[in-house]
Amino acid sequence: MLTGLLLGDRYISRLPNHAGYFLVAVEDHVSAPMVTPRPRHTVVIVVDGLRMDSAETMMSTKRLLEHGQCRVTDQGGYTVSRPIYALLSTGLEVDRTGSRNNDSAAPLRAESIWQVARESGLRVSGSSHLPWFHELFPEGFDRFTLARSHEDDVFATPDGLYDVNLFHPLYVDEAGHQTGAASPEYKATVARADVEIGRLLDRLDLTRDLVVLTADHGHRDAGGHGGAQPEIARVLTCVAGARIAKREDRLAFDARATAPSLALLLGLRFPRNMRAGDDVLDQIFAWTKGDKSDAAYLADRHAAVARFRTENAAALTGWLGDAPGTWPRLYAREEAAQSTRTAAMLVLGVILLLLRLRQTTRAAGVAMRRAALFTLMWLTMLVAATWLSHHLVLGDFDYTVINLKVRYLPRAFGVVLLAGAFAWVARVVQERAWAGLANDAVTFSALLLLCNLGHIFVYGWPLGFPLPSPAARYFPFFGAIAQVGFGALALFAIVMAARESRRR
Repeated sequence: MLTGLLLGDRYISRLPNHAGYFLVAVEDHVSAPMVTPRPRHTVVIVVDGLRMDSAETMMSTKRLLEHGQCRVTDQGGYTVSRPIYALLSTGLEVDRTGSRNNDSAAPLRAESIWQVARESGLRVSGSSHLPWFHELFPEGFDRFTLARSHEDDVFATPDGLYDVNLFHPLYVDEAGHQTGAASPEYKATVARADVEIGRLLDRLDLTRDLVVLTADHGHRDAGGHGGAQPEIARVLTCVAGARIAKREDRLAFDARATAPSLALLLGLRFPRNMRAGDDVLDQIFAWTKGDKSDAAYLADRHAAVARFRTENAAALTGWLGDAPGTWPRLYAREEAAQSTRTAAMLVLGVILLLLRLRQTTRAAGVAMRRAALFTLMWLTMLVAATWLSHHLVLGDFDYTVINLKVRYLPRAFGVVLLAGAFAWVARVVQERAWAGLANDAVTFSALLLLCNLGHIFVYGWPLGFPLPSPAARYFPFFGAIAQVGFGALALFAIVMAARESRRR
């Protein structure tokens, strides 16, 4: 039980590594500057937790669509806020930024569009209900205003707008966590965001200014995010203003293209660590009108993309040891290494199980085989019962079910309680004795401990590259709770077996 508590408590700190993984630094400069004027003010709005269907109802998105275009944006399969802020800012996937949770306040090594803008002489402002953007990129902002409460309007700028402005309201996300995206409270916060964004748009001139409106993730109807469900991983991104082509259709867009898109529209060099090779960078050129006066600039940016791809391929060839140097090959190699370590842990688990069966089934011949077979059936059914109970009580086996810890923890222990009740019925009723349950509960607890330790062996500390699947990312949270719960069941069964033995 104590190891379960310890491993579960330490998992949060095990997730991030802001030094990043397999970063490729490509030095870029704009050789042929834009001829058309740079936007007077660039406004980037990230409405935290705004679902796409809710964004479609906003007057703000309709206003932007009249002057530009909106796209269905894929945020990837790891829809946790701070990692998505890193993804939007750097053009680099979560696997490699190293930002994997909301808790680490360390600066990110990967370069952001905010740092590029400041280095280019632009003044950059941020305004948010959270300090997380500023913590990730402390060198990216000339001014960062942290709202004192969720009642404050982050879009209010008493000192005026800067060249580049990031606005990040949080209250939509908070309502999603508290009451779910299907609730009237969530809809009310979306309406509030719409009003506040509308007031900001009234201060802008979309013939001279540039506006990007997006979100980090959506929410489940019942609240929660973190997984790859469509209502969570797909958000609406609308861009309008200077140099933006007007389109009515909904092109697909990848969130990794956000930072390089901003660089292109502002006439800036690309962030040096952005994803290149097997990439989505061609998407960024569909924003612009393609003015003939900027033909040389656009050609220069196409050449820069090609150079990023070439240098990334060269780095990958070095890491892989041979050509072709591609990201899918690197992912496949690292995933194969994880699979090999997983197989080793499975073998160890089988050995542990066989040793436990030999220890706990002391009878000879057919009786021993029958007892061992029943134990195997019991363990298999217990895993199935735990999985089924989880889906009935919590839902999908990924981060989306956590939502609020104060609600998650009792429900997760409730899942263990349901599965434990099944274990009691399946073993005690069958034998009308506690000894068998005690032996098998100890076995199951030992296997859970092996799984929790095996997760560290397979994926590393901190969590390495690439990220495990959504279920594997979530397991250490629930696995620790299961280890504590079934450890308590084992202890209780041991005590009851001892009492039963004394009565005999």
